[in-house]
Amino acid sequence: MGDIRPADDIDFARFYGGVQVTGQWIGRALWRRRLLAGFGCVIETGEGEWMAFLEVPAGERKPHIFRHVLQVLDEAKKRGAKVIKATCETSIPRAEALMTRLGFVPTEETIEGKVIWAWVS
Repeated sequence: MGDIRPADDIDFARFYGGVQVTGQWIGRALWRRRLLAGFGCVIETGEGEWMAFLEVPAGERKPHIFRHVLQVLDEAKKRGAKVIKATCETSIPRAEALMTRLGFVPTEETIEGKVIWAWVS
């Protein structure tokens, strides 16, 4: 099992190939020894609107991840998130069930051919 800890700008840039975020964001980094193996975050995309991302290797998709996802979403809500959007990779077993459990519902919107799910306060 990897070590999950709060992510910083360097973790974000490492995981996403040098991309830097200029706005508000909250994330967690999944480390396996010295390797950044997974990443999850929410990024503010507009007033009260955030976008969520979660990229976890198959071997790390275990129930303990849920606790970290909840912490990040709760922090975003405390910072003013009124809408949180995410895509759902339906090829991952139980991904849709996770989205539903978190309070997300599918929308009519798509991005890169994937349905956008939304949590709305």
